[in-house]
Amino acid sequence: MSLYHRWRRERREIRRQNDKDERERRHNAVLSEKERELESHRAKIEISAGVIWECLSEMGVTSEELEVKMKEIEDRGWAINPPSYYRLCPKCGKKVFDYTANVFEGTCIYCGHVVNMYPGDLAEG
Repeated sequence: MSLYHRWRRERREIRRQNDKDERERRHNAVLSEKERELESHRAKIEISAGVIWECLSEMGVTSEELEVKMKEIEDRGWAINPPSYYRLCPKCGKKVFDYTANVFEGTCIYCGHVVNMYPGDLAEG
């Protein structure tokens, strides 16, 4: 094999490795973004659950009654396929979803307006 052919083959291998590295870098960036989304959702759920439980216990609901209700909801299948929620941007009217690091907040991808996303005033999508 000539020196030229060996050089071309090595260049091709280097390019393949670089392409593979770039694909892996992009994949890791997507995974990192998904992890941030999940962490944001987890924080929102924890805060919401704490607030709801405090309100219910102040109203006299027992933990046994809460467990029965949770089982009812689980049996209906909602826990497996929860609905997605959004709010309309007050500035441009487009749908804003709550995929941000800040709890109960979304940013409009069209105009950049920051929108409060409290559970009671979200529309189901």
